[in-house]
Amino acid sequence: MKISFENFCRFWYLLALAGLIAMLPFSKYVISMSEMVLTVTWIVQRYDYTGLVKFLKLHSPLAAAGLALPYSFYLVFKGIAKGFADLYRNKPALVFLSLYLLHVAGLIFTTDFDYAMKDLRTKVPILLIPLFLGTSKPLGRKIFNAYLFLFLLALVVGTLMYSWKIYYLEYVDIRDVSRNVSHIILGLELALGLFIMAWYLLSNSCPAWGKILFLLVQTWFFVYIFYSRSFTGLAVFAITLMILLPILVFRQKRPGLKVLLASVMILVTLSAFLYIRGIVKEFYTIHPVDKTRLDSLTSKGNPYTNNISSDLTENGNYLYLYCQFEEMREAWNKRSRISFDSAGINGEKITFTLIRFLTSKNFRKDAAGVDSLSPSEIRAIERGIPNYLFLDKFSMKSRIYEFLWGYEMYKLSGDPSGYTIMQRIEFWKASMGIISDYWLTGVGTGDMNEAFQQQYVKMDSKLKPDQRWRSHNQFLSVFVGFGILGFLWFLCTLFYPAWKLNGFTDYFFLVFFIIGILSMMTEDTLESQMGVTFFTFFYCFFLFGRKEYNRI
Repeated sequence: MKISFENFCRFWYLLALAGLIAMLPFSKYVISMSEMVLTVTWIVQRYDYTGLVKFLKLHSPLAAAGLALPYSFYLVFKGIAKGFADLYRNKPALVFLSLYLLHVAGLIFTTDFDYAMKDLRTKVPILLIPLFLGTSKPLGRKIFNAYLFLFLLALVVGTLMYSWKIYYLEYVDIRDVSRNVSHIILGLELALGLFIMAWYLLSNSCPAWGKILFLLVQTWFFVYIFYSRSFTGLAVFAITLMILLPILVFRQKRPGLKVLLASVMILVTLSAFLYIRGIVKEFYTIHPVDKTRLDSLTSKGNPYTNNISSDLTENGNYLYLYCQFEEMREAWNKRSRISFDSAGINGEKITFTLIRFLTSKNFRKDAAGVDSLSPSEIRAIERGIPNYLFLDKFSMKSRIYEFLWGYEMYKLSGDPSGYTIMQRIEFWKASMGIISDYWLTGVGTGDMNEAFQQQYVKMDSKLKPDQRWRSHNQFLSVFVGFGILGFLWFLCTLFYPAWKLNGFTDYFFLVFFIIGILSMMTEDTLESQMGVTFFTFFYCFFLFGRKEYNRI
């Protein structure tokens, strides 16, 4: 069967698109290759071969040989111009693409052009993906569904691979297991995958065997989220659900389903509140100790050090009661390859980590306490794990405990270093300080790093130098970089295309948009290649890339 040139180009376009979506949980390198194939296909598809043949026939063989290459380049640029003319007619896609032009405009106020060029390269997906999806033939329902299933399959394979690494390999930070894709982006993808499957589970067109399969995959995704302690994935899923349910209740016309959705919404909200409230109450519950009647000697007859003035606790147990440092040092050095007085694998001092871990188990900080630890607990302390609760791979309790501990340490010392939420508060303070000085123009595309370093010095921040990062909030990052006008245009590029195309009435786009906006509240989602590709691809895929919407 003869294959037309148009079908040949379409095949490569769909194949490259499949490669991009399949690699989202895995590799930025293959994604870059897919984008290059998309670029070549997009150009070739618009190349006027018949025009080249006609032009060459009008000239002698010698003249044709000399003019073939220049005229070919002319046709290439003519095809590209035609593609951009097609984009111009798709105003929503053009507005979204203008976000890239905003970063180009930011070069006006830039002094560090090396970093600016790196930033523009990172954000190339904002230029390419809306151009490709906004000017190509939209996907039919079957192909659209096939791509979603491919994305889910990629997530299944990825999570199985990463769970194997968690189980068999040693790691300093569990978030380093998926090195090629940020654990935060992977958490966002899992949350999106859960909602994608929810649509098909509630669809009448999905067969029974398909619903059983989706239920099994959903269960596995939840297991992995807990196993990998992806607090981001769970929190984004829960918050998205709490935002989505009222919208579905409001738009639902069937009274029975409206009552069911409202009940689920109330149940989910109440359950989450009670769960978190219980953990917070448990964290602040202190086990009573009569500090006037403390034992003074260990079982070996050595004196304890009891700091009765310290109120620091771990799992309700006082941190600095019943400490015998010489016994701990001797017992620890017999069992571990890392010295008691050295830093662990994560850079934190073993002494403090060991004291916290023993206290979390209500063991005394002496030789007997160290000898009571299992070999796996010794390895955990070497990696910097300070609480035995953190060893439970299926508990989110540890992440909440970690936040509460960080908050208490921040209140005592004012140093947010090492505590995720507290660090973000410091990042946001620095962002607001820069905005107050450069609210009109921003600091430019390439000068954000330097601006933040200067602001931390100006604030006399206690953040460690290697943790003095940028906003970790995409909205603040844009405001810092481009000022008030750039910030307003950024909001326009996010909301106008969706409003113009009624995207907020589509289930898939609405769910993704909520997830994307939530991620931007605590992350610079568009500042990494995987983050910007994830957001840009699904934004354009759900909004520009298909013929039919799934209305709610």
